[in-house]
Amino acid sequence: MSRIWRWITPVAVAGGLVAGAPAIPAATASTAATSIITINATSPNYPGLTAKDHGKVDGHALVVYKATKGSVNTAKISGTVMTTATNDTAKLVAKEFGAKSFTTAGTPVTLTPNAAGVASYSFNVKPSLATQYKVQVAGTDTAVSSVVTVYVSANGHTAGAKRRCSSTKCTFSFRLYTELPASAYHRESGKHWYQYQAVGYPRLPKDYTLSKTAKASKAKKVKSGEFVQTLTYFIPLRQGSAAWVVNACVKDTESGDGLGLPGHHSCGAKHVRRTVRYLG
Repeated sequence: MSRIWRWITPVAVAGGLVAGAPAIPAATASTAATSIITINATSPNYPGLTAKDHGKVDGHALVVYKATKGSVNTAKISGTVMTTATNDTAKLVAKEFGAKSFTTAGTPVTLTPNAAGVASYSFNVKPSLATQYKVQVAGTDTAVSSVVTVYVSANGHTAGAKRRCSSTKCTFSFRLYTELPASAYHRESGKHWYQYQAVGYPRLPKDYTLSKTAKASKAKKVKSGEFVQTLTYFIPLRQGSAAWVVNACVKDTESGDGLGLPGHHSCGAKHVRRTVRYLG
């Protein structure tokens, strides 16, 4: 048996520190009170997250570029404001990768404090590249939150899966389409693919193993923000059969093009758990 790995990021197919501490602005209007505001960024729609993940992927808020199914392209910016005022508003501002300044994102919301003087706010965001966010409170009280980041992975889908088998080996291939912002096309389309497979006879192993024989064709441009490649795997058989699953990834370069997560996330390792949610 075989199945194509259904990735969420390229493959991961592919947030910063998202728990903001209370912050007080260095200067406020002399007649205004100062509020304490918290802020957090999460990706509650990302598949496979558990309660202990707290809505984050490897500690980061992450969305998938233009992946509308299940709202996987949507993250949440939320927090609380300590205030007793009833006329305060919270405004979300954002700075996308490559931008020089923050600009307003979305519509400000009115804050309604409870009996304890705590008001909650929440914004849904759909960034195209890694984007920093902060919240500004205006009205009777003033406050500016710390900054949180929502990261973005490229989107992908497969087509044209083929399987050809002999008594000793199956050749398994498919076309992989990667969709991403046009600004990241040049860097991402030239990356090396690390291809993994897990093969069992018949029970699958717990880990993927980096394949020494799998190959990926050169990227072919579909349009300014999309390219396609053919990924091919060679599966050894025993007595004419095997069970297998495959996976693939490219290493993230978030600081260079605003796509993927910062740091290293197992892509290129010789062995990777099949339960992994993100490779980059």
